[in-house]
Amino acid sequence: MPKKVYIRTFGCQMNEHDSERLRDMFVQRGYALTERVEDADVIIFNTCSVRKHAEDRVYGKVGGMKVLKKNRPQLIIGIVGCMAEAQKYEIFKRLPHVDFLCGPADLDKVPDIIDKIRNGAGHIVYIESYKSKRIPEFSKDRNAGHAGFVKIMEGCDNFCSYCIVPYVRGRERSRPSKEILEEVELLIKKGAKNITLLGQNVNSYGKGLKEEIDFVELLRKIDRLIHRDCFARHRNNGGLAMTKIRVSFLTSHPKDASLKLFKAMRDLKSVSKILHLPLQSGSDKILKRMNRKYTVAKYKKLIESFRKIVENGSVTSDIIVGFPGETEKDFNDTLDIVKGLQFDGAYIFKYSPRPGTKAFKFKDDVTLEEKERRHSILLNLQKESKTRSCAQFTVLKTWS
Repeated sequence: MPKKVYIRTFGCQMNEHDSERLRDMFVQRGYALTERVEDADVIIFNTCSVRKHAEDRVYGKVGGMKVLKKNRPQLIIGIVGCMAEAQKYEIFKRLPHVDFLCGPADLDKVPDIIDKIRNGAGHIVYIESYKSKRIPEFSKDRNAGHAGFVKIMEGCDNFCSYCIVPYVRGRERSRPSKEILEEVELLIKKGAKNITLLGQNVNSYGKGLKEEIDFVELLRKIDRLIHRDCFARHRNNGGLAMTKIRVSFLTSHPKDASLKLFKAMRDLKSVSKILHLPLQSGSDKILKRMNRKYTVAKYKKLIESFRKIVENGSVTSDIIVGFPGETEKDFNDTLDIVKGLQFDGAYIFKYSPRPGTKAFKFKDDVTLEEKERRHSILLNLQKESKTRSCAQFTVLKTWS
């Protein structure tokens, strides 16, 4: 019987993509995948360090594996991803039944790490520097479903004061467009209809590559590939209707978003008309403390331009409440911009200090109770906005 591996993912789409790659590697090694920890020979938690809540959930879940490990000493438990990179040996102190840690840059080493542990290596920490590291390609035997993630770049150079990403994922690194196009083509051939391009800041795509290319040109290349492939299938199927393939992307940074991108979203048939553009705060004072490098006025202008250029386009956002120094006036400024811009969707978070970031040195002077109050108010406001947006869409759909 093949050995079984259980993989649990916490965090963003980037982590989902990394877990998908892990599953693919284990299947190639002859493992079977399982959804039950009780049946697993290997248990892996792919983790996130962006917020304390995510780390607390991991400590709780992995802590619950202690009895399982005691009853089955041969069971191998590992923590990989951003939390492993950020906390390192602190994890072994709190969770001594964990066998190994591996950072997000070295996930391709995980199967070999497990083999070493089976051969008596003991605890292993595999965390190396991101410097000069290429983003690994996906296996050509990759399993694909209706939707697929494609990592086009990794890391971040923005160093927002609250964000741990540059410290756990490294500086920005882009993949050559040829590799990306080959992966997109492979996914299409395997039946993917929705493809999501991933990067901590997709607008910065192209940095450090030998080829002269930016994110908009990459979108154009992918769009041409999709239409060429769909046309060939249409012709080979005796003129049957062409299958629509949709390309979306996450995440854009307002300081790098441009009219050029918006026009590409309007003109390229395969590209989704949904723009995820994190606001984070409606106060210029707080944006400056966050090191976001744009003003509220610039953000508003970007959204207005997007909606003018991209007909029936949708805008979603991220917002943080309770950042150090956020007064009631700052919060009300955020409420005002959310009311005014009417986001189609928004992820709203309560600020939590992240060790290693610049904001960790700031006084966390907004109480938890106040953060929860502001979070609740903003969440209810966004729900009302989303309800109105859906109602408007229904009217438009009825009359179209």
